[in-house]
Amino acid sequence: MQELRFTAVKVLFFLLFSGLTLLQVFSFPGQFQHMRRMQGLSLLLEISLIFMVGLLLCCGQVALICLWRITEAIRVGLFFSHSNIVWIGRLLRAFKVASAIPVILILILAPQADDPGFFVMLSILMLFIFSLTVITSLLKEVIRDQVNN
Repeated sequence: MQELRFTAVKVLFFLLFSGLTLLQVFSFPGQFQHMRRMQGLSLLLEISLIFMVGLLLCCGQVALICLWRITEAIRVGLFFSHSNIVWIGRLLRAFKVASAIPVILILILAPQADDPGFFVMLSILMLFIFSLTVITSLLKEVIRDQVNN
């Protein structure tokens, strides 16, 4: 039964990774090009939005790979190990980069804003990612303490 749960989690991670990849490759560049045509978005702003959203999706992909490896460490009973600390450190770095992206997006888009709803959504996203960063940082310290003792 426990093996079934780990398989289900890995299938879920794979589907999330695939979905993020599809969004990154097919959806967002076309969406920003459409915004430029319809709303007069500058090419420089379009390129920076594509880069920022692409970086955010890349952080999500890195986080999913790290979670895959951490889940595998849990499955084989190596959660409190040095190799798992390495993967949690990589997860933490992905969260740190991802938590800065909504701030940068707010700074890029604020001068052209006409609706505060998007910025509220970015602020909520930023707080969520920041809380994941803090929790992961605490988890890393707990695991490091367990490994060193």
